[in-house]
Amino acid sequence: MSYESGALTFHAFYLAKAFKSNDIELFATRTLPPLNTLGTEPIHGWAGPTHALDHELTEANCWRGDWLWFSHVKAQKRPPASLVRATLMAELEIERRARDVEVLPRAAKTEVRERVVEALTREAQPSFTSMECAIDLRNQRLFAGAMSDAAIQVLAPYFRETTGCVPVMCGPESAAYRLRGIDCNNLELVNMTHNPEIGGASEVCIGDEFLTWLFYRWEMQGCDFKMGDENCSMMFEGPLTFAGDKAPGCHETLLRNGTPLNTPELGIALWNGKHLHRAKLTLVKNDWIISATVDGRDFAFRTMRVDPIKKKEEEDAVSEMPSAPKAEGGSQKLTIDERLERAAFYVDAFLHLYGEFLDLRADPVGWRSKLAAIHQWIDARMKV
Repeated sequence: MSYESGALTFHAFYLAKAFKSNDIELFATRTLPPLNTLGTEPIHGWAGPTHALDHELTEANCWRGDWLWFSHVKAQKRPPASLVRATLMAELEIERRARDVEVLPRAAKTEVRERVVEALTREAQPSFTSMECAIDLRNQRLFAGAMSDAAIQVLAPYFRETTGCVPVMCGPESAAYRLRGIDCNNLELVNMTHNPEIGGASEVCIGDEFLTWLFYRWEMQGCDFKMGDENCSMMFEGPLTFAGDKAPGCHETLLRNGTPLNTPELGIALWNGKHLHRAKLTLVKNDWIISATVDGRDFAFRTMRVDPIKKKEEEDAVSEMPSAPKAEGGSQKLTIDERLERAAFYVDAFLHLYGEFLDLRADPVGWRSKLAAIHQWIDARMKV
């Protein structure tokens, strides 16, 4: 599974309940039902971390350091689309000949389709969709591979039914309230561009504003920042996605290949009312070098790399950061709790920087002053 090796992709969720390691017993009461109960409708349940049919949800199997590691599994029978299509065409032709008509009525076609899909579904082999989850027992957060609205709408109510606790996705608005008690609806509507052709902002895109400000901060103030007593660093990489509903022409600009960080199109996108919406951001603490593609709209973390860097070209790229330490080039394999601890640091550092932005954004005078500097930066960026 991805939490054990490779890249991590997840959303973070706040948990109001204080979970303990023995709370895994709650999930054990709602494991995936036996497959012989599977009909035409999907079935849901919790599974252990090793595979979709792992019913051993115990502390010994799921407790790793400060983490509970498990999965939400959906099982369903889904016949191949090509088989459904071919069988349907054959059955429609049989039905047409039986009725001795040139064209079947729509109601007859619908009836045949439902009959074919039901029969093939009943005979199909089960398929599984697994959503990996990990509860941070120290910070009371849930990391889950629910990356779409549909997946979140499946996970959240099932998690609540199991534990009595509703997971709240850590997005720009919820994090602003948790970190600083800020209601983003009450923030001043401003444009980050002084282009006179761009109309007034209709809503606060706080997450995209944050990524845009963070990119500006990285370029103008350097990559170093402090989180508590820890010295940390950050670095942006391409590809970069800029988006804005008020922008003239296209509403999204993707900069990739070559040197997207040093192109005039970056300044042009900002000048035309677009914000930085998605980018690859690397965060560093001591010998931890972690990179992920982050979304400003919902704070999704995609393809997060937490393993020690091995390739020389990656070492050279990170070494451009002044305070970045030399990466350990060893081939040691991190344990699951070590990988999750690095992912937790990344989320913590990301939210720490977001807190700095919120302090500035909630101060009308300070934010107006910073906007003037950002406008000058955008003008200079267009001439790169």
